[in-house]
Amino acid sequence: MILVVEPKLRELRISAFGAEDAVSFLNVPFGSVRPDTLRREIRRFTKGRRIETIAFKVLFGGDYFNGPARVNAQFFATFDKLTGLFPFYIPRVKEILQVFYATFKNVPLTVFFETSFFTRLPEEERYYAIPSGYYQDNRIKKFGFHGIFHEANSRLFPSNKKIISIVLDKQTTVCSVYKEKPRTISLGYTPLEGVMGLTTCGDLDPGIVFYLMNRYKYSLFQIDEILKKRGGFFGITGYNLSFQEFAKLYGNDTRVDVAFEVYQNQILKYIGEGIAAMGGIDAIVFCGCYGDILTQVIYTLLKKISFLGISLIAMPWEKKSEIVRIDAGNAGPQVWINRCSAERIIFKEVEGFKR
Repeated sequence: MILVVEPKLRELRISAFGAEDAVSFLNVPFGSVRPDTLRREIRRFTKGRRIETIAFKVLFGGDYFNGPARVNAQFFATFDKLTGLFPFYIPRVKEILQVFYATFKNVPLTVFFETSFFTRLPEEERYYAIPSGYYQDNRIKKFGFHGIFHEANSRLFPSNKKIISIVLDKQTTVCSVYKEKPRTISLGYTPLEGVMGLTTCGDLDPGIVFYLMNRYKYSLFQIDEILKKRGGFFGITGYNLSFQEFAKLYGNDTRVDVAFEVYQNQILKYIGEGIAAMGGIDAIVFCGCYGDILTQVIYTLLKKISFLGISLIAMPWEKKSEIVRIDAGNAGPQVWINRCSAERIIFKEVEGFKR
């Protein structure tokens, strides 16, 4: 049995993959992450079956981790260096990893980072046009996100193919990949950059921030809340809803339609950026937890770029398979939907290690 663990701020989500490739889930409150409690909870969850390895999905690895890393004493020394860049998250994750390391001494522990793939970004995509001293002192540059998804999507094709990978998640990201390397990524130093989310603003003229602070006398904390918690779909519509609820209103509510138009326009911008950076396109892959919820959005989005030669098969699209091709197989780019979760992607890679 292989466990895939996602440390969150309040709990752990543990996925267990058995011999039949089935998966089950356990949520452990953070307060219960102590050696005695953790061992008991996992033993009950796995019904005493032998754990071959434990993998962890971690949001941030900075410049220090360019791929999966084995947990050992040296790992913790390096992981500590990330604290200044992600002070609320890294210490919490370190504490969780240390508990697992002490509890499962004879089980290999491997960490997968959402940012590792983007350590291979080209120089011109990595840096912002700000004084270089800020980068030297604070590492302000693009770290990207959803690297586990984007790298897996690119591996569906030969390395000489030019791929646009789109993760439809609470924070949507668009990445272009060519010759096994990311060429562009929509999300950069913080989750505010790129495509708007449920409550995050996405790309924004930075002058707007200064104007709002001056006009309404907002503090840094107030402006931070506006950009992170009062923007996006919520900001445009005024509706505090889930993506599922917004999808049901799509086509039936004017404000929701406007929000989805802005959302699609931002995705289109990053698709165009990726195509320009690669000098062409061979395939587009959609994935993420909202892939099936936003099929109408995917359809509408692809119709807007049909000039690329994309011809889609009729909806509804097949939902039983993990990976489904939805283009009609004409001369244009291929279009796929990858329903594989990040946990399953990690599981498959760990299985590959064993072989």
